[in-house]
Amino acid sequence: MTRLQRDRVIFISLGIVLTISTYAFLRYSYRLSEGFPFSQEIIAAIMGAIITILITAALLNKQTEVELLKEENLKFMELKSSIYTQLLDYIEDIILEESVSYKDLIRLRILNQKISFVASSQVLVAFGKFIDFFSEIVQDNKLVEQEVDKLLRLVGDLSIQIRYDLMEGHR
Repeated sequence: MTRLQRDRVIFISLGIVLTISTYAFLRYSYRLSEGFPFSQEIIAAIMGAIITILITAALLNKQTEVELLKEENLKFMELKSSIYTQLLDYIEDIILEESVSYKDLIRLRILNQKISFVASSQVLVAFGKFIDFFSEIVQDNKLVEQEVDKLLRLVGDLSIQIRYDLMEGHR
C-alpha cells in the first residue's frame, strides 16, 4: 500500500469515526432539547453545517488530487516531447551529412538511454531497428542513397510510434 493510499484510508476512517460520534452527540443533544423547539432548530442547523463541511472537504481533497495528477502528467508529456524532439533533430542532422562516424552511433545510443526513461516499448523497438541499421552504415562512413532511403523509412516508422506514444498520453 502506497503512502497516498494509506493516508486516504486513515482520512476516510477518521471521517467516519468523526461523523458517527458527531451524529451521536448531536442526536443526544437533540433529544435533550425536546422541550425547547428553538434549541432543536439550532442543533439541526449545526448538524447540517457539519455534514456540509465534511462533504466539501472530501470533494476539495479529491479535486486537489486530480489537479496534481493532471499537472504531473503534463510535465511528463512535456519531457517526452522534448526528448523525442531532440532525438529527431539529431537524426535529421545525421541524415543531412554525407558521412557518418562512430561518434554519431555513440550519441544515438546515449539518446537511446534517455528515451528509455519515457518511451513506450514500441518506440524503443522502432528506435532499436534504426540503431541496428545505423551501426551497419557506420562501418563504411558514407551514406549512399539506398541507405538514406532505408534510414528515412525507419525514421518514419519511429515517428509513427512516437506520435502514437504521445497521443496515448492524452487519453
